[in-house]
Amino acid sequence: MFRKLLIAYLVLLAFALGTLGVLFGQSIRKRVRDEIALRLESQAEMLRPLVQAVPSSELQATVRELGGRVGSRLTVIGPDGVVMADSHANPSEMDNHNARPEVQGSRAEGRGRNVRHSDTVRHDMMYCALRLAGNQADGVVLRAAFPLTQIQAEIRALYRGIVLAFFVTALVGVVVTYLAVRQITRPLSRIRAVAQAISAGDFSQKAPLEASEEIASVGLAINRMAEELSGRLDSLKAERSRLEALIASMAEGVIALDREGRVSHCNRAAEGLFGIRHPLTGMKLWDALRLTSLREKLEPVLQTGEPARTHFEVGSRIVATCIYPIREQQGAVLVAHDATEERRYDALRKEFVANVSHELRTPLSLIRGYVETLREGAWKDAQRAPEFLETVDKNVQRLCAIVADLLDLSKLDSAGEIAKLKPIDVGPFLEKVRETFQPLAAKKQQTLVVELNPKDITVEADPDLLERAIGNLVDNAIKYTPDQGTVRLRASVAPEAVLLVVEDNGVGIPEKDIPRIFERFYRVDKSRSREMGGTGLGLAIVKHVAQIHGGTVSVQSRVGYGSTFTLRLPPGSDRKTA
Repeated sequence: MFRKLLIAYLVLLAFALGTLGVLFGQSIRKRVRDEIALRLESQAEMLRPLVQAVPSSELQATVRELGGRVGSRLTVIGPDGVVMADSHANPSEMDNHNARPEVQGSRAEGRGRNVRHSDTVRHDMMYCALRLAGNQADGVVLRAAFPLTQIQAEIRALYRGIVLAFFVTALVGVVVTYLAVRQITRPLSRIRAVAQAISAGDFSQKAPLEASEEIASVGLAINRMAEELSGRLDSLKAERSRLEALIASMAEGVIALDREGRVSHCNRAAEGLFGIRHPLTGMKLWDALRLTSLREKLEPVLQTGEPARTHFEVGSRIVATCIYPIREQQGAVLVAHDATEERRYDALRKEFVANVSHELRTPLSLIRGYVETLREGAWKDAQRAPEFLETVDKNVQRLCAIVADLLDLSKLDSAGEIAKLKPIDVGPFLEKVRETFQPLAAKKQQTLVVELNPKDITVEADPDLLERAIGNLVDNAIKYTPDQGTVRLRASVAPEAVLLVVEDNGVGIPEKDIPRIFERFYRVDKSRSREMGGTGLGLAIVKHVAQIHGGTVSVQSRVGYGSTFTLRLPPGSDRKTA
């Protein structure tokens, strides 16, 4: 133990002193470099007007003299990178300086810095370059440099002090660690003996408490552990009771089975799902439920330990089950839930996919057929080619309409389209809708009428969504109303609601079709709907818009007498229905 503590102590000490030395060294290096850089920039700024005023013939002598005065190395670099003058070297023997980072920085931004090893003076230097201004000095750079030997000397001195401190502290630590370990190991040996006795089941043993505070706390913890172990055994029984209560309150049915398939536990939810009227404990599950197919699924789980999933029809419900093995006890747990709604939604989804495929396949087949006919030479037929192209265009527009309506429904279904409510004056709103569809109604010599009762009605809704819903209803009313018919847009106030009504005296809807007209792609007369350009999604969009606003949409219709669609919007907490 002494060796481990000593090694840990030395490693920690070395890490702490090393980290401290690195941090101090970096701090000193940064501080000195910043001070040198500021000094060099100040010198360059001060000497810039002097250098600009000196003729080229006297530049070398002047730079050498100024460098001696300020104590820094000065270099004047021409636009082509050739050294014009240097205070510490012969310019003719120096390399081209255009590639120097500080020179490039000064020409790009007016000034530049860099730290690197100088081949001329053979040690690290701090460089600060300043671009000279004026027509005659255009592209000329004045560079000041200073050696970094001072930083290196300070860092070396710091590291020597850290190494010395490390050896002195390590020596003291060895002695202190030895004495501390002797004080610790004696009571620890006694505590270990007590722990071994407790692990063997002898809870009467007590650990010593007369050692140091830390070790005494360990002994006290062991004594408390011994006292609590017996209590924990009792609490396990209580925990089992709570677990049984939790299983009993679950919405899913849970049935525990032994390795023979006999029921050992069954919660209330399982009794309700399977219609159990009598206790099943001790009975084989497949016999108790009279489900022979359950035995085929359950026995392999009990034998191989591989989980399984299945479902059963129990009366009018479909019960989905998951069977999980319990390998330690060679049994299984059956978890069941009512999947009737899930299967219904799955059937609706499949029906929707089939409808979408059917709706898209028809125009695509027509487009493909006419395009192939045109490619085979029909485009040369001046009489039939325009007819073919018109048919292709009509079906393309139909595809675009279907895709657009599908995207709108997708936004509404995924709550991506969030209603942006604001007060809407219903009168002007319905007038706007009427003006929008007036040209379409005029083609069939129909009359569009707006009726308000009372005259001043305000509702809080999303203008764009509400206009889309009312527009779909008006568009359908115009399409399915004969020439010279009438379409009415009515608004009224009912208790706790605003009613927006679209009424027509058109062909009407058969009573058997009314419950399904708001389903996607459902059409009363499919051939006529396609001829009129409908996508079969308009009423589904109306239904979703109503639901987003917390309202409903309903219809009353008689064949040959027309239809009345009513959009009912609740006022909400802050909606006005005056």
